[in-house]
Amino acid sequence: MWIHTVVAGDTLRSIAERYGTSTREMLRLNELPNEQQLVPGLHLLVPGAAYLAVPYTVRRGDTLTAIARRTGISETNLLRWLGTQLVTPGTPAAAAVAQATESVIAQAASRLQAGQVLLLPTPQRTKRSIEVNAYIVPQGRVDDANAVRDVGRWLTYISVFSYQARADGTLVPARDTYVLEAAGQTRSAPLMTVTNFDGQRFNTEMAHTILANGSIRRRLTDNVVRALRSRGFRGVNVDFEHMRPGDRPLYNRFIQELGDVVRPQGFSLSIAMGPKTSDDPQQEWMGAFDYRTLGRLVDFLMLMTYEWGWVGGPPRAVAPLDQVRRVLEYATSEIRPDKILMGMSLYGYDWPYPWQPGMRASGLSNNSAQNLAVNRGSPVEWDVLSASPYFYYRTSEGQQRVVWFDDALSAAAKLHLVYEFGLRGVSYWVLPNSFPQNWYLLEDSFNAQKL
Repeated sequence: MWIHTVVAGDTLRSIAERYGTSTREMLRLNELPNEQQLVPGLHLLVPGAAYLAVPYTVRRGDTLTAIARRTGISETNLLRWLGTQLVTPGTPAAAAVAQATESVIAQAASRLQAGQVLLLPTPQRTKRSIEVNAYIVPQGRVDDANAVRDVGRWLTYISVFSYQARADGTLVPARDTYVLEAAGQTRSAPLMTVTNFDGQRFNTEMAHTILANGSIRRRLTDNVVRALRSRGFRGVNVDFEHMRPGDRPLYNRFIQELGDVVRPQGFSLSIAMGPKTSDDPQQEWMGAFDYRTLGRLVDFLMLMTYEWGWVGGPPRAVAPLDQVRRVLEYATSEIRPDKILMGMSLYGYDWPYPWQPGMRASGLSNNSAQNLAVNRGSPVEWDVLSASPYFYYRTSEGQQRVVWFDDALSAAAKLHLVYEFGLRGVSYWVLPNSFPQNWYLLEDSFNAQKL
């Protein structure tokens, strides 16, 4: 897929004609609300050869011609891909995007500045086979099955969130009948996600009670195995969060004991693990994650490389590229890359603006965020450091808000990290959030394995 950056004056028909495709195909790939309205700054998928995105720092003396020659892309197409990335740094973003016609962008390209960071298209001439996981929070309705079927052809695993552990070692099951039915139909291996979530929060003290008591750990393990067998799961995925830093050796022991029991019975063992860039065993929440030891004990793991921007604010990118890269650099120094599934977000957040401590965001799917910008006529802006889109809008009551989300270009940049770091694959949080551009990019660039 190619990525076109919408500029002032673009219409869906003019874009489709430019690339020799149809408005119907553009609507299908991008799931836009209608074909009559676009806003500057949108990144739209266009049918074509497979491309992902890599950061490039402009060097002194660089010209668009030189960069085009280096990438093997024509200057015209490179301009269409880069779009508002080329607007002169320091220009007020909203004004720059709003005025960013092709002529303005061409003028900006002639004034490339050393140090400027651009996300350049990079062709994917060979497709790696990877594993793909998605978490789902089932509601016990047929909608659960539909969410799995919609993307099931791209999934290796579907992780049911969650089977809630209790302090006495019992499990509260998820309402997963429809999910498991659809998993079988799409050949997506179901994983049972076991958590210390108590229905309101990840419970620190409950996790400690379980981890510190051998008989409770054994009871929990027995209940896990019983559920794995009775529900037809292919493996267990442990997602204990907000643990005491001092529980680090206890958590390591629990994972080792669990693996010693489930693996001989043919089940896989994986964990979800919080993101960090160094190892401080006393760090709040993250200190309990011993990357090196846990990486050795599990079959594979899901790195939760998202939630920098979170519901409690402040407004910022959910999965900033610079932070994700830092986490992967550390993680791959401690864990074999072929055990790591990089976390990807299917959602964004919508905050009141200006934001103040105590204000809460509302979540929305990436596709809903894109279409909210279109429906509100809000130009989409681009944050260079995080390689993430955002926009401002006003509600019908006149309240200003800001939305950060992921789009085709930010997803293309993160998916390229799978190649760069040699990762096992990717893991998505959370279905049923819609992000069609991501799935088409994934299909274009990888072969998703089935077990």
